[in-house]
Amino acid sequence: MTAPSRSGVTALRVHRYQETPIVAVDEIPSPTWGPHDVVVAPRAAALHVADLLMMKGEYQVRPELPFVPGMEAAGLVIEVGDEVSHVAPGDRVLAVMAQGAIAGAAVVPGAQVARIPDSMTYSAAATFGIAYFTAYAALHFRAGVRAGETVLVTGARGGVGRACAQLATAMGATVVAVSRDAEKARPELRECVDNVVEADEETVVDAVKRVTGGRGVDVVIDVVGGRLLSQLVRATAWEGRIVIVGFAAGAPEPVKPGHLLVKNVSVAGLQSTDYWTRSPDRLRAALGELLALVDTGALSVPEPREFRLGEIDVAMRALAEGSSRRSVVILVGQDETSGAR
Repeated sequence: MTAPSRSGVTALRVHRYQETPIVAVDEIPSPTWGPHDVVVAPRAAALHVADLLMMKGEYQVRPELPFVPGMEAAGLVIEVGDEVSHVAPGDRVLAVMAQGAIAGAAVVPGAQVARIPDSMTYSAAATFGIAYFTAYAALHFRAGVRAGETVLVTGARGGVGRACAQLATAMGATVVAVSRDAEKARPELRECVDNVVEADEETVVDAVKRVTGGRGVDVVIDVVGGRLLSQLVRATAWEGRIVIVGFAAGAPEPVKPGHLLVKNVSVAGLQSTDYWTRSPDRLRAALGELLALVDTGALSVPEPREFRLGEIDVAMRALAEGSSRRSVVILVGQDETSGAR
């Protein structure tokens, strides 16, 4: 049974798909919720490239118009369904969802909501859930990383890549990052990477072999794709595992089966959002473990760039132009002056 609606809430809505989406700040009806749901009042909501693609109608999911964008947020619990016991009204939480985060209230399945430490700002928490759960799923579920192994991460200066590097370090692995510009990457990654290898598709195999004494790496977490992946197969150790997380540089070149056979290398794909609905208990447990690592200082989340709801056009441009490597959040509701609560 759903609860009755109350007064309306403010939300960002997309009204038309196009290269520059038609968006507006609207008043929408208050949501209704079921026994397994949590109603969150976001204070900060992340804005991702995937959100921009969805707002343009270019994402694999094309919501019916008008819709409220945003796939993760952090804020306060305002209502819980009868079957929810791990959070309560007034708790500070993060939430991951298919859409609907950039609003004064969002209904989220309970397993997709987790309490955040007191030390964590809403803005940092709003950018945490998807990136760090993706890292957790790649390293734990798909690669089975063990302490003492060597993990190579591509795209480690980006959100998911950096999360993978941090978490692998926290798990006791030695972490190698591949970058075309090691001079810039080393200062950014010094706290979560043991070696930064400056290499491209032509030189990466030799470069990785040099820093691993010729052995290669146990695990590759690839968020780049393109020509790099087929070369990284040759940079793995015997019984190496490769997890394909994304294709930032385009679809990867075909991997030669012979390269997999001679070293018993396995290749796995990861679509982390599948776990939200297919294995919600694992999602909830993983978020709890990850946030405990934040609380102890084992994981540190960079503070993102903050924009007010009325600055959505500026925020979209900043994200599209890549003018900063920092994540972008939209401040929502009465706490729009700062996300640092």
